Amino acid sequence: MRKKITILLTVCAIVAFAAVEMCGVPPSAKVNSVAKAESGKVRELSQTEFKAKVSDYTQKAWSFKGKRPAIVDFTATWCGPCRRLAPILDELAVTYSGKIDFYKVDVDKCQELSAAYGVSSVPMVLFCPMEGKPTVITGLYPKDEYLKLIDYLFKL
Repeated sequence: MRKKITILLTVCAIVAFAAVEMCGVPPSAKVNSVAKAESGKVRELSQTEFKAKVSDYTQKAWSFKGKRPAIVDFTATWCGPCRRLAPILDELAVTYSGKIDFYKVDVDKCQELSAAYGVSSVPMVLFCPMEGKPTVITGLYPKDEYLKLIDYLFKL
């Protein structure tokens, strides 16, 4: 009986590891992403929080409400590229701590907000400067591209 349980647990572990690898997210990145998100580096926003911290998307004109520039990741739990982007944004949140606010919005939980910004593909990242309109990029890019955009748009 004990041998059957050991074999069963081993098979389950192999299947779980294979599933994670097929999704393109190494287990260590997934664990680090969760731990950093819980520590408040990249904060998940509800629609109500988005209205208070970023912009009231129900109004016609864009009006930024943040105290410093913000980067908002429109993401989905089922999206492979979104899961690969999460550790990049976690690293950037640490690098730019106190200079840029990093947020994420789950498109499945915040459908009204996602529709207001025309999110039709994820990941979609919104770069919100203190003044002027936001810049949007869609898709997964290397970390260097995000660094270049941050330098160009936010002049930090």
